Amino acid sequence: MQLIRTAWRRLRSNFWAALVVDALAIIAVFVAISTWQTRNLPNDDNTPQLAAVWLDSASADQVMQRGDTGVVYFFAPWCSVCRHSISNLSELMSSGDIAWARVVALDYSSLDEVREFIEETEVTLPIILGSSQTAEDWQIRGYPTYFVIDGEGRIVSRSIGYSTKLGLKARAWLNKS
Repeated sequence: MQLIRTAWRRLRSNFWAALVVDALAIIAVFVAISTWQTRNLPNDDNTPQLAAVWLDSASADQVMQRGDTGVVYFFAPWCSVCRHSISNLSELMSSGDIAWARVVALDYSSLDEVREFIEETEVTLPIILGSSQTAEDWQIRGYPTYFVIDGEGRIVSRSIGYSTKLGLKARAWLNKS
C-alpha cells in the first residue's frame, strides 16, 4: 500500500502527468455517462421511419435525404436546454456545414406551443410534428435527442442533451458518407 501512495504522490507532483491523468479521467466519465444515456436509443441497424406531418404546411422533398449525412433533432417546446441548443443546429444548416436537418416536435400540448417555441428560437428549419408513436419508435426519453444519419439512412451517432455547434459538426463530418 505504501508503494501505491508513493507512486501516486510522485505522479501528482508532476504537473503534466497529473494533467493527463485528470483529463483521461474526465473523458472516461463523459463517455460512460453518454453511453449510459443512449443505451436504449435505436442503433444503426434499426433506423425508424419518420412520418412527415409538417407544421404549417412547411415541407421538404424527403424526410431523410439519401446520399448526404444529416441530423434528426427531437425537442419539446417546454425544454429549456432545447431552447439553447436548437440554434446550433440552425446555424450549422445556414452555413452549409450539415447537408440536411429535420426538427421533430414532441411532447407538446398544442400547435400554438410549437409555433411559439419556433418564433422565440428563430428556427427556420421545417418542423415535423411527432406523436407519441414517433417518440416510442425512436425511443425518446429526454430532450433534446438527436441522431446523425448517414447517406445510407443509418444512424451513425446519437446523443441526448446539449450539444455545441462544434460537437454537432464533428459528429456529422466524422460520419460523412
